[in-house]
Amino acid sequence: MDSMNQTRFVYLVLLISIVLGLGFRFYQIDERPPWHDEVATRVFAAGYTPDEWRSALYTGEVFDVAEVQRFQQHNPSKSVLDSIQGLATDDPQHPPLYYALTRAWVSLFGDGVGALRALSAVASLLVLPGLFWLARELFASTRVAWTAVALGAVSPFFVLYAQEAREYALWSALIVLCNASLLRALRLTEGGDAPLSRCGFAWGIYSISTTLALYTSFSSVTMILAQVLFLVIHKRGRVMSRTGVFSVTALGVSALLFLPWALALIRHWEAFQVSMRWSREIVIPTRSLLRILAMNTTRPVVDFWPELETAPSWVAAVLTVSLIVGAMVYLVRQNQGHARLLLTLLVVVPIGFLLLPDLLYGGIRSVSGRYMTPSWIGIELALAYLLGAKRSRWSNPWAAVLVTTLVAGIASCWSNARQQAVWTMGISYSLPEVATMINGSTAPLVIADNERHNPGNMMVLSNMLAPGTKMQFMTVEMQEGYRLPSAHRNIFLYSPIPPFRDQLQEGEGVRVLRRYEDLHLSLWELQWPESTP
Repeated sequence: MDSMNQTRFVYLVLLISIVLGLGFRFYQIDERPPWHDEVATRVFAAGYTPDEWRSALYTGEVFDVAEVQRFQQHNPSKSVLDSIQGLATDDPQHPPLYYALTRAWVSLFGDGVGALRALSAVASLLVLPGLFWLARELFASTRVAWTAVALGAVSPFFVLYAQEAREYALWSALIVLCNASLLRALRLTEGGDAPLSRCGFAWGIYSISTTLALYTSFSSVTMILAQVLFLVIHKRGRVMSRTGVFSVTALGVSALLFLPWALALIRHWEAFQVSMRWSREIVIPTRSLLRILAMNTTRPVVDFWPELETAPSWVAAVLTVSLIVGAMVYLVRQNQGHARLLLTLLVVVPIGFLLLPDLLYGGIRSVSGRYMTPSWIGIELALAYLLGAKRSRWSNPWAAVLVTTLVAGIASCWSNARQQAVWTMGISYSLPEVATMINGSTAPLVIADNERHNPGNMMVLSNMLAPGTKMQFMTVEMQEGYRLPSAHRNIFLYSPIPPFRDQLQEGEGVRVLRRYEDLHLSLWELQWPESTP
């Protein structure tokens, strides 16, 4: 194939990748069951607080699954303010922008899982033109811009979060917008010929996008820290320069606009500490932390395995990480503009912000790859520069690497689309398998306490159980002296504490048999004595 035809072929692959990426974002969007955090979104969007639904369900009564599901359904008597108040009181680490939009969205399009996720899918579409703009600002190359769009379109990480009813797709779009608007404001301000009003408007766009990013995710702080370091290094600390005054003013306005939610966080600091306690108290070996980081680093490019456990997964991870490191080295060596400094900081700062405390003090802050989204966007752009920059025509080796990378992304997206449970479901990953076991029995009753993630996962499970299944929610205190209901013979215990299992075996004369167990949950089934009718 001559060079001209090869270039046309690569552009065709880019186009196909973009089209497929758009399709993957909506393909079977309602097929995969919701997981723990998505159910939290449904509850907040419906206008209920955790205290409301927990006090209504944790009574010891036996409920039909339909009664449990009603707390995830749109309630016209609730308002957006109810949703925001619920967040501020019970879940203040999640700023309200996405959830307010979700409340308005479900009132227009319904509260089904597919309709709810469609908001994220639509938000994820904004990432693609944003990547084009950001790549143009960074590299002044249309070729690199289209390469970035194609890589982002079939990135399995961004496709998975495009189909999740959480704030991360919207946050990704705002991260791209925020960085692109920063570079545009910087270009206009330092160009020397733009009117002051035009420069001020550009910095205003940056300030607004920064504010929106903060109101979408607190993790935007890591992106802002990277940008501040970028500006300080770029201007060598000259705060009183024209750029310095504009940037300090823009960030100051953003901080002022975000102050109301920051004060809400301070007022409900105890709730924030409780909700984030898991990230500090769970400690895993350093080797495991680094293995998870390596796995997370590969997910924006290739994603076939939930864990690094098999030889093929390790080979894919080593090759992908090597490609990413090579892209970062190439960027630093070849690019003399803003790109190498800003992208390096965008990659390093969010990862370091979460990983260093884990390494120094223990915890698992860094295991959730979604909080490092600015880093993954930086990596995608570095790869786009490596695979598309400064070449009048794609040479054979680099064309092959680009096409292989895109094909790996497409194949990963297709593989994930065919799975009922994916790694993003975290603590709910095994619930589809658990639901299958329960649904295989006749008129089952599922009993659970309020320990750990049980309340949220029971709400998730209610969406997977057959109609007519019964559920019983009890606090640990209610379980003392508990008597099994005589009307139910097929009874399952969801992640019970050992004393409760022992109590049933000794007091009720039943056997408690484990049917399933993983790191996050367990399922036990009661077996009655043969003489019992």
